[in-house]
Amino acid sequence: MRKIVLTLTAAIVFAWQTMSFASSSVDALIQKLEDKGILTKQEAVQIKGQIASDENESMQKSFKSQIPDWVSGLKVSGDFRLRDQVNRRDVPSGTSNGSNLVQNRGRLRARLNFEDQINDKVKVNFTIATEGGKDSGVLGNSRSNNVTFGGNGGTTAGSFTKPYIAIDKAYVTYTPNQYITLLGGKMANPFWEPASLLWDPDITPEGGVIQLSKKLNDYVTPFSTNAFYVLSGATPGATATTNRTSPYMFISQEGVKGNLTEKVYYKVAASYYDVSNPHRLLLDNNLGINTPSAASSSFYAYDYNLIGGAAELGMNDPFGELLPSPINIPQIGVFGQYFKNLDTSHQSSAWMMGGYMGNSTINGFGTWKLSSFYKVLERDSWLDTFPDDDFYSGNTNTKGVRTQLDVGLAKNVWFTMTYFHTNLFKYYGTTTFSKSAPEDLLQMDLNFKF
Repeated sequence: MRKIVLTLTAAIVFAWQTMSFASSSVDALIQKLEDKGILTKQEAVQIKGQIASDENESMQKSFKSQIPDWVSGLKVSGDFRLRDQVNRRDVPSGTSNGSNLVQNRGRLRARLNFEDQINDKVKVNFTIATEGGKDSGVLGNSRSNNVTFGGNGGTTAGSFTKPYIAIDKAYVTYTPNQYITLLGGKMANPFWEPASLLWDPDITPEGGVIQLSKKLNDYVTPFSTNAFYVLSGATPGATATTNRTSPYMFISQEGVKGNLTEKVYYKVAASYYDVSNPHRLLLDNNLGINTPSAASSSFYAYDYNLIGGAAELGMNDPFGELLPSPINIPQIGVFGQYFKNLDTSHQSSAWMMGGYMGNSTINGFGTWKLSSFYKVLERDSWLDTFPDDDFYSGNTNTKGVRTQLDVGLAKNVWFTMTYFHTNLFKYYGTTTFSKSAPEDLLQMDLNFKF
């Protein structure tokens, strides 16, 4: 009998609520039912809690129905990094390639990303970030978002100046089906590299991309990435010497990934780079390292059309129960890359080899990863406007080792220590090629993701 009364009471109360009775009236009714002994105190509390829950759900539905769909689909994320960087470069005396350099710099980087799924096939991304250029934003830097404490080294740098904010990415993604993805705008580099050989990780190229991928089974997933990038907006001139065509780049990467066994995984890809620069104009942010044209130092001596590939082989839980849990190694792997510039017969190769061990992702206390590789960028193997600017300032004609340790401190917080020992591949500051100018660079980062 009590259950029947309780059910009828709840129905009456909910009906009154639907008829827009004030909550105080509902509370008064419940209190009277409790006073008359129809409801116990526990049952009264239960009904009030249910009413509050229903009211909250009703308000949320009402609020969501009044805002546009694109607002409800908006995702905001970002990251922040604090860095202390120490570097020393020893340049031989009597040369024209520079002087000894010793620096200790504090730096920061901040990025804020907005992602909106505007319908089931189209997504828009927009990212703003600290601007890593010199001269207070007059000269942009495609390879860095770092803000150096005390100024980025431009002529107008000064104490406590306000850093600039730049558009880091702005692109649209169209996915007509699960196998095809189209991208257009200014985007993160979509080409796979097991480590940074040709590309600085902060570069965000501009153009269009077609990505294809289809998982055949657990062992084989073919993929293809093809891109058309605009490299410079050169304006045609009125004379033969200034009548220039804008340089662009076409890239095609074809590969396959999957598992060899339950624990062993792999990924391999072959790539072709076609840099169409009919007049061999120097690109923005070049360092003047590539061989200059005999006629003018404002032009490259060679074209840059590369062919090569990359491979990675790894294993999850390689030692199983052979190691005690405190020193467990979740994953190990090795990788390599090789590219050759087909347009010159000398100083034309770029390659690397390396390995890693630890967790596949760093998130949470105790997660870690150690990676290291050795790489060589010969002088005319690749354009000196694109390589990692931490590896001997982004120069070609360089070789060296990069070692990195990541350690998770808490959820979305981790520490990174990176060490570079690099040098010129062949010294060309004078006619003597046997001299060297080694550089040691140590970076210590605190990273935060939200």
